[in-house]
Amino acid sequence: MKKSFPKKTFWWIFLGVLAISALGGGLYWNQIIGATATPAAPAMQTAKVRKGDLVITASGAGNIIPHMQADLGFRTSGILKEVNVSIGQSVTSGQVMANLEDALQQAQLAQAEAEFQALFSEASLAQAKITVANSDIATQTAIENLQYLVSPEVYFWETELEKAKQTLIVLTADANASEQQKVDAQKSIERTQTNLGAAQDRYQKEYIPGTFTYIYTDLETNEEITTTIAPTASEIALARAKVDTARFALVDARSLLEALQAGPSAITGPLATVQGTETAKIEQARLALENARLALENTHLVAPFDGVVISMDAVVGQTVNTSRLLTLATTKDLQVRYYLEETDMDKAVVGNKINIIFDAYPDTVIEGTTSAVEQVLQVIDGTPVIVSWATINNPGTLNILSGMTVSVEVVGGEARNALLVPAQALREIAPGSFAVFVVQPDNSLKLTPVSIGLRDFANAEVLDGLKLGDVVSTGTVETK
Repeated sequence: MKKSFPKKTFWWIFLGVLAISALGGGLYWNQIIGATATPAAPAMQTAKVRKGDLVITASGAGNIIPHMQADLGFRTSGILKEVNVSIGQSVTSGQVMANLEDALQQAQLAQAEAEFQALFSEASLAQAKITVANSDIATQTAIENLQYLVSPEVYFWETELEKAKQTLIVLTADANASEQQKVDAQKSIERTQTNLGAAQDRYQKEYIPGTFTYIYTDLETNEEITTTIAPTASEIALARAKVDTARFALVDARSLLEALQAGPSAITGPLATVQGTETAKIEQARLALENARLALENTHLVAPFDGVVISMDAVVGQTVNTSRLLTLATTKDLQVRYYLEETDMDKAVVGNKINIIFDAYPDTVIEGTTSAVEQVLQVIDGTPVIVSWATINNPGTLNILSGMTVSVEVVGGEARNALLVPAQALREIAPGSFAVFVVQPDNSLKLTPVSIGLRDFANAEVLDGLKLGDVVSTGTVETK
């Protein structure tokens, strides 16, 4: 008869065997799996080439400045008689804004006008005509005397030679004159010089013996003597000077007569020629009249442009000088003066668009255009900045005041509907040259050179090398 295990003992043995088996199996599978498993490969991060807009901007701040602003004062001293404007008042160009006491200037102007008018009397006109006639006779007499001394033929060719030389001078100064014209003028001078030389030769051989040969009788011997006494160089030079003087006097006399015949209202500027005493009198009287008018004008403060009076320091009755009396500024064509950090110098370019946001109108954006960039940095609150100026393209109905504070966004470049890739996809293969890894259908990577346009910290514009929808690698992502 067999012995049997008690039931309670059996269950304890069974549970022990099961625990040992589980522990052994666990160790077995742990060794197998540990020996065969490999780390998971990191996932590749990619992006598709897409179309979009890329705008490169820089931020700055500034304020509104009038297109024109001027501190105005009188050009002479005096007692302030009246002020015709007030602060905030709009004025137009040419409007008289203030006046000085001008009784003295009015009297001086009246006297100058009377003296000027007196020079144009009937008697003055008659005398001028006589002067012209006498000057004409004196000129002809001087010319005839010179012709007698040098011979009419020599005088003629001397005059022709002077004309030929003047013609060449005019043609040389004329940009439209042809080379052939200049050559012909030079040939004319040479021909005239040849004719003058022949005339001078005949003068010595024929004219002097025929004109300046004298016959007289010696009182002691009663002998008849023949001699030739030619004009001296001094006599001829004096005759030429008399011709020049007579001609100048004739020109002056004619100029005076023309001025008197035109009347005082026609004398609006300096006379063309002022050589004689009479024309000098007219010119002096004209200058005196002009100065008297200017002195009276200087007692009026006139607006030089359309604008608004923005400040004024004037009290009627006070004595003023040429210092500032008021300040005038334009309200149209306002400008923006704005500041950029020097690291944004590439954005400070004339013609670049800017977006303007007024502190007073934070929900409205107005466009402008950079019109000027100062070539010297300024220091604002210890920081070097670039100073630029811009026009406001269309302010619309906004009430814009000079001095308003604005913030600006300068558009340094923009590409609309352009091919874009993430900036982290770019690989710089050489300074300024880039490539990207294009993902192939089999998930392999192909290094592809690309041409890049605009670029910011997030995206880059692709000009060449990729097409829409291409997939590029932007790096890898480690997985746990």
